[in-house]
Amino acid sequence: MTDAPTERTCKEVLQVAQHRGAEEWRNTKAQREALRARFGGRCAYCGGDLGKTMHADHMEPCIRLHTDPWSRPVPVEERRLLKPERNVVSNMMPACAPCNLHKGGYSLEQWRTYIARSAEIVRAQTSTFRAGERFGVISVSDRPVRFYFELLAGGGAT
Repeated sequence: MTDAPTERTCKEVLQVAQHRGAEEWRNTKAQREALRARFGGRCAYCGGDLGKTMHADHMEPCIRLHTDPWSRPVPVEERRLLKPERNVVSNMMPACAPCNLHKGGYSLEQWRTYIARSAEIVRAQTSTFRAGERFGVISVSDRPVRFYFELLAGGGAT
């Protein structure tokens, strides 16, 4: 298979995952518990405590198509996935709601770039931010964006 965008029904996802030898993400209780435990109950991205809620995020997006081109809901049996080969356990990350919702359909590197531009974006949009910078209340760092799971892998998280 190539990396070209594909559309498949949810049933076909299992066949793709089995073909590649990867376990399909089915959002079972056991899968969710294992995912939560992967980083000790912390968000894989910011490292925050997941508490009682956890979002199961596709690190590389697996976009669900629930509507037709005119934004009308489609029946369950007609729902499709873009990149269904990404709907596998190995592509899942435990995420807090703010990180998962902010990441949305971005790839990890697209999101990293977006976060790195946060100060630039907010500075352009709000005079309060610019005033905070002028008065030393807000200071911006130019250090690279490193996610919690990367810090753990590199020994940089406490």
